[in-house]
Amino acid sequence: MFMASNQFRVIKGCEETFETAWNESSARLKEAAGLIGFRFQKGREIGPHVLYFSVTMWETEERFIDWRRAELYGTPSVGPRCASRLEEFDAAVSRSNPQ
Repeated sequence: MFMASNQFRVIKGCEETFETAWNESSARLKEAAGLIGFRFQKGREIGPHVLYFSVTMWETEERFIDWRRAELYGTPSVGPRCASRLEEFDAAVSRSNPQ
């Protein structure tokens, strides 16, 4: 299994716009080959931003890369006034617990 995690810094006051854009793009994500599942969560406020997090789980890293190449990957489009910053984190996950 492969997991990809993103953190979005969204300008305060643009939360509804961002969430609407995310919901529209997640409809396409649900159809991706090799997708096991995903989570999207609103986090806390930090300064002028509100944090959002997404985690996607894939059968393999290759399936994730295939989807990433095929899609317009990245931050959902919310317009220049509500621009957000994307930070990405990836990890391969073993199915067995080493403990």
